[in-house]
Amino acid sequence: MSDFLIHKLRGLMTAVVLLSVHFCMVAQDGVFDADTVDAECSIPKDIARMLENRMGCGVCRSCTWTEPLVASHSTMIGIGAANVLDTYLSPYNYTGPEVRIIRETDRMTKLLRGRVSNQILIDVNASYLENRSGTAHEWAGGIRYSMGWHYHFPSVGRWAFRGGLFASGYLGAVYNTRNGNNPAQAKADVTVDASASVRYAMRVARTTVVLRYQLNVPFLGVAFSPNYGQSYYEIFSLGDYDHNAVFVYPGNMPSARHLFTADIPVGHGMTSLRVGYSGQFNQSAFNGLRYHSYSHNFMFGFVKRFKRL
Repeated sequence: MSDFLIHKLRGLMTAVVLLSVHFCMVAQDGVFDADTVDAECSIPKDIARMLENRMGCGVCRSCTWTEPLVASHSTMIGIGAANVLDTYLSPYNYTGPEVRIIRETDRMTKLLRGRVSNQILIDVNASYLENRSGTAHEWAGGIRYSMGWHYHFPSVGRWAFRGGLFASGYLGAVYNTRNGNNPAQAKADVTVDASASVRYAMRVARTTVVLRYQLNVPFLGVAFSPNYGQSYYEIFSLGDYDHNAVFVYPGNMPSARHLFTADIPVGHGMTSLRVGYSGQFNQSAFNGLRYHSYSHNFMFGFVKRFKRL
């Protein structure tokens, strides 16, 4: 008898929430304002927050249809390890610690009825490396700026999916302390990246932790590289061009950038603690030279969300 009453009560509560959602829409195109909902109707606050942030409450279809105009800014600092090979400088792998900083801005736009978001990623890294015998060292680092747009597919329960295109540019260098002639190698590329993201809103105790995995893969672009045996003096002083601007695609630059984060709300929910992992796997093989840079970093930072007017 008690199980029967509990089942009926759950059904009644679901019906009340559905009616509240129907009569308490406070913005156009199915977008909720949780603060107004709290004041004007009987939707529970945690459900209203999920409706506002589109975390997939599973209650109604409208809350998985569009997202409000929300912007988020986050900064993460990471510590990890890197493995670098640049045959222009040395035929050997160099490994060592790495420091990485990732600045991310993500904001909803009004494109396609509010289903498109704009994301900007600024990724800065620096590493100090040594060869296997410990007799030589390298400094490696650079900055990557990426900007793109994600289309938000309709959510499935607590799952949210995004896909889109990014424009990405990288500028960096590798310096070998052992080389007297040609001790440094410049790294530069401009690419178009395919990007996909999946998010899951997981209830933990009385809060919602949002898990996010994002993958960016360059598939078309241009990169700078000296040719095999060509010095920078020949390139910049003598002006001897030798296929130094290279067309790149997955066949000669198979690379991928992975980002996994978990957002844990603190305070009133507009600020979250963000922890995660950044995996960067950059490779190239052209002009008779091979290069790779593999890095793994544990990331830690904060994310702040704002309502856009």
